[in-house]
Amino acid sequence: MITIQKSYTQLLTKFANQRPGLDFHNYGDVQLFRQESREITKDLHDFTELLRYAMIRVNGLDDKIEAYLRTSSGRLRLGEHGMLEYITGQYFPTEYRPASARVLADIIWADYRDEKRADGTHVYETGHEIRKALSQWLSRRVMKNYFN
Repeated sequence: MITIQKSYTQLLTKFANQRPGLDFHNYGDVQLFRQESREITKDLHDFTELLRYAMIRVNGLDDKIEAYLRTSSGRLRLGEHGMLEYITGQYFPTEYRPASARVLADIIWADYRDEKRADGTHVYETGHEIRKALSQWLSRRVMKNYFN
């Protein structure tokens, strides 16, 4: 039997891309149901935007995602069998995509925070400087939701 090891980037992407499993009975109103559905779709767009940027910006992204998921004490982490485990807070369909995006946002932030010049000094001294640099590359929505 041959086992194909997927990358952790693929694993995270597959998790974020899964169907949310919204149940209309939890809403009872078509307008509320559709509003929630639109927000969940926007969360997927946020994840995709962060993934694209992380793939360009972060060297060794796959290794950093693995390390983050293995050491995370958050809701999304790597389980014993190499599968992602998510601990639901209130309602899985509205939480899992922002949790996936948070992984990428934290990795991107750490990449900026740890960036150094040739002389060994940090390129960005404050969080404000990092946010200013990020705002040149990311949408307002992503900045507001993940780097505020």
